[in-house]
Amino acid sequence: MSHRNLAALATALLLVAASAAEAKQWRYAGMHPRTGQPRDGLCHLEAPHVHSAAPLYADTLYRTRDNVYVFIGDPTPFGYEGPRHSYYGHHPVVLNVLVDIDVDVDVVEYCYHDGPHYHAYAPPPGQEFVDKEDVHFYAGEYPEEYRRENPKLVRVNTVYGGWNVPRPVVTFAPPPQYHGPIIQVNVDVDVRVGGRPPPPSREVIIIRDDDDDDDHHHGHDHGKHKKHKHKHKGWD
Repeated sequence: MSHRNLAALATALLLVAASAAEAKQWRYAGMHPRTGQPRDGLCHLEAPHVHSAAPLYADTLYRTRDNVYVFIGDPTPFGYEGPRHSYYGHHPVVLNVLVDIDVDVDVVEYCYHDGPHYHAYAPPPGQEFVDKEDVHFYAGEYPEEYRRENPKLVRVNTVYGGWNVPRPVVTFAPPPQYHGPIIQVNVDVDVRVGGRPPPPSREVIIIRDDDDDDDHHHGHDHGKHKKHKHKHKGWD
C-alpha cells in the first residue's frame, strides 16, 4: 500500500474514532449524579454540558428536554450538602425553573418519590402546594399524563430502596388537600444498656386523624409563573 493510501486510511480511522467518541457524549443541565452510584457523588455544573458517562437510571431519575438530561431526584444519597426542601409524595416539577430553558410555557414533569423525601429546589411557582410543619404537599389535581406515566416512573422507589437514603421525619397525617399516595413506615429500635448505639434514625411515618388541621397547615399558591425567557438559546 502506498504512503498516500496509508495516510488516507489513517485519516479515515481518526475521523471514525472522533465520530464514535462524539456519539458517546451525553448532554446534561443542572446538578446531577456523576455516574448514578452514590459513592461517585454529584456534578454541580448548572449550565448545559456533556459527559462521556451515560445517565444511570435515566428513565426514572431524569427528565429530558431537547435531548438534555435534567436530574429531578433526591440528591441526598449522592452526598449533597446544600439547602434541602422537604416534600411528601408525588408532585410536579417545572424543568424551566430548575435549568435555563428558552420556553414560553412551563415544562411540567412529575416526581414519583413515595413518602417523605428531599429536593434541592423549592416548590415551583404556579403550582399548588400546602405546607405543613415545613413539609411540602402537592394540593393540585394529577393530570392524565401523570397517571399514564405512573406505572413506569414509580420505579424510582425501587432504585432508591437499594440505597441508604436520609429522609425527612414525618410524624403527622398529610393535610386533606393532598391526594397522592400515603406510605406508612414503622421502625422499631431496640436499645440495650451497655450495647451498641442504635443505628441512625430513619423516617417514621404515622398516619393518624388530625382534628386540628387548621392549626398546623396553611395553603398557598406560589404565584403565577408566566414566561421563562432566558438568554441561553437552544440546546441543539
